[in-house]
Amino acid sequence: MTIFIKKLCNAFITDAVVKRGIGGVAGRQVEAIGTMMGGLWVGGTVTVSADAIDWIPNIMNKAVHDNLQSVHISLREVRAVRREFGILTGIVVVELEDGGEFRFRCFNARSVAENMSDLLPSQMLSA
Repeated sequence: MTIFIKKLCNAFITDAVVKRGIGGVAGRQVEAIGTMMGGLWVGGTVTVSADAIDWIPNIMNKAVHDNLQSVHISLREVRAVRREFGILTGIVVVELEDGGEFRFRCFNARSVAENMSDLLPSQMLSA
């Protein structure tokens, strides 16, 4: 499998839960923020191949979150990719055919979103 894009990033994970007993007051504050925002930004690595988008959490986040799962999205499930403004790092929004989204923040988000769009099967058919 050829990897076309590989970036350190923070992905927005809606079901991320900090393990009980980790961080004391700080852990409870993170939990409250996650509840308010509808999820947490979790560090890891996103890779994009000709077939899929994969996000794997980093070791630290695996250790502090309960049952944190990797994300795998077939490119056939992707309707569009766009960039949104974010402070310090931009946000790449992957729109899915079922109406859902996968979001991640990284440096150079504009070029990452453009390059990802070029890899979508719909783009390859029209090229």
